[in-house]
Formats: sequence, structure tokens, C-alpha cells
Amino acid sequence: MRYAHRMERIKDRELLSLMELSEKKDMISFSGGFPSADSYPIEEIKESFYRILEEDPSGALSYSSTRGYGPLRQQIAQRMETHFGTSFSQEQVLITSGSQQALDMAGLLLIDKGDVVLFETPSYLGALNALKAYEAELVAVPTDEDGIVIASLQEAMETYGERVKMIYVIPDFQNPTGRCWSEKRRRDFMELVGHYDVAVLEDAAYSELSFGEEKEIPLIRYDEKQQVIYCGTFSKIFCPGLRIGWVCAGSAVMEELLLLKSSVDLSAPSITQRQTAYYLEHFDLDAHIRENILLYKKRRDAMIAAMKDKFPEGVSFNQPKGGLFLWVTLPESKDSRELLRRAYEAGISFVPGGSFYPGAVKNNEFRLNFSNVSEEKIRTGIEILGRIINDYIAE
Repeated sequence: MRYAHRMERIKDRELLSLMELSEKKDMISFSGGFPSADSYPIEEIKESFYRILEEDPSGALSYSSTRGYGPLRQQIAQRMETHFGTSFSQEQVLITSGSQQALDMAGLLLIDKGDVVLFETPSYLGALNALKAYEAELVAVPTDEDGIVIASLQEAMETYGERVKMIYVIPDFQNPTGRCWSEKRRRDFMELVGHYDVAVLEDAAYSELSFGEEKEIPLIRYDEKQQVIYCGTFSKIFCPGLRIGWVCAGSAVMEELLLLKSSVDLSAPSITQRQTAYYLEHFDLDAHIRENILLYKKRRDAMIAAMKDKFPEGVSFNQPKGGLFLWVTLPESKDSRELLRRAYEAGISFVPGGSFYPGAVKNNEFRLNFSNVSEEKIRTGIEILGRIINDYIAE
């Protein structure tokens, strides 16, 4: 069989491997980007499905509109106004099959062969894979603790000029590093991109998972030229199996995305949209998120305490203020892929850092997930991983 040439660009099986690892019951997995299965509101979800099938079975089991179920879009627009101060109408909200579909649609909308997409680096490997398929040139822009480095971004914009079609960023508790942009960096970023004809794809998957009191202001709040395409999802704050995400954008961009959505899958599933809408109306999602945050903060603290105790000198790591991940750096002479091989034999998994780089790869880093592992397993897993790291560094 003769495959399309684009398949040559999609050879990184890391994301597929992560999903497969989630099925291994005997593995202490720090690999996936999953919320805790312990956090799913099972009884409320059961009742929501029951009620929508009882009240309107034909509507729940039929096609949805391409934009998505109207009440759900209105609820999303209202939640975004309440939590982030945005002012979208429900007509500026498009329901997607998870935020991953939104990333793919953005590539389909904007990218031609040879166009340049700028990525903060390291960055989410699912976005890297999605945009590779459209034969874009992926260019890494350095980050620091406050976010994307503005001087480096400006240099990239000047170097590649009109070839730059999109900038992909995760300002809130980034995947993979857990970093969060400062308010000043957000303002400086939007001021800079406002001088160019370029789209900004804002991946907000973790925006509500702040361990502090205040939520971060999304980039789209600073957007005066309708350059930002905002991608949200219920996967990290509710449950991922429902596959409910959304896009917010200016009216002109939204109409183009709507055309693409009708050709991609016609519409997102009606039953899960209606179930989510029923849940939002009759139960307290904000209280559920607060419970998740308390759980994830405890697990983050347990992981950091264990790492401080078990990891040797020369290994550094951050303390994220939200989200699901933290980032570990080994001595430069060490390779996280070799460390993974040894850890895997001992029943521990994580993601080597090289998978998160669109350009020059650094192989002495790796990502750990703390949200989907119990505190007991975190302590056990980090103790085992610490022994392996000590032995590896001592060689």
C-alpha cells in the first residue's frame, strides 16, 4: 500500500506508547498526562446520562449541530467570562472532540507545506505531531521560568518573516515542564505578536488547575486583533473519556473552523455534549475542580519530598504551581532514554525529554506526571527511580 508522504513526518510513536502504557497494570507510570481516575464524579455522571436519555433520548442519540450543542456552548462562554473575564458569545464557541482535534484543525486551517510554526521549547508532543503532518517547519523558541523568551521570539519572527503562520504556546502550567507564564510575559508576548500577521494557538488545557488562589489571565484577554485561537478542554478538569473540548476565536476565524469541522467529523457526539451540559447545570464543577486541585497538590508535594530525599546531587527539578507535571534535569552527560530503559525493567515509566523538542534535542531531561499516581505509589516509584539514577550517575 502506498501511503501519503506526510506519514514520513509522523514517526514519533511516543504519544501512542504513552496511551498504551496506561493499560499496564503492573507498571508505576509517571508517563501519561492523565487526571486521576480517583477524581471522576462517577455517580453524578451516571445520573446525567440517565436523565438526558430519560428526558430526550432521540436528541441525545442523534447528530448534533456542527457548532455543538447550544446550551453547552452557552455554558462554556459563561464559565470563561466568570473565570477569565472573556466576552465570547456562544456563536464564538465550537465544540471539538477533545482539544487535540482543535490542534489538528488549526493546522488544517493555517498551514501550507513549508510554513513555519514557532513552538516554545520544550513543548507538548501531541501538538508537535499534529502540525508535522501538515509539512510545517517547526522552530523552537527558548523559554525561561517566566515563559517564552521575548527577545528570542522576536529574532525568530524577523528571521523567518512571512513564513511564520502560527505560534503554539501553553501559558498555564505547561506540558511538559509545569511552568506558568508571568503576567508581564503575557502582555509583552501579545504586544509583540500584534505587530505581525500571525496566528497564536493558545492551548489552555491546564488553565484551571492552579494550586494558588488566583487564575492566570489567558492570552486571548489581551488579544486586540483577533489573532488568538483558544483551545479549552474538559479532559483535565472533568474526565477525558467524554472527549469534550472547545475552541474560542473571533467570528471570521470561527466561520472558517466551522467549515473544517463539518468536513472532519460533522459534529462532536451528541450524547457526551448533552451529558456534560446536564452536569454543568445540575452539579458543581467548580467544587469538583477544587477537590482535584487539593488532591494534585498533595501528590505534587509527595513527589517533591521523595525526590529531595532519594535523588542524588546533580539532578534538579522544579516545583510547579499547578497542572499535572514536573520537569527533571540530569547531568549533561547522562541520557534520559538510557535511564528509562533501566527504569522500565524495574517497573517504572516516564517520558524522556527529547520527545518534547521540535528542534535540537536535549536528552538529559525527562517529564514526571504526579496526578494519576497515588501518594504511596509515588513514594515507592521515586525510591526505585532514585536508586537507578544514583547507580547510573555513579558509573
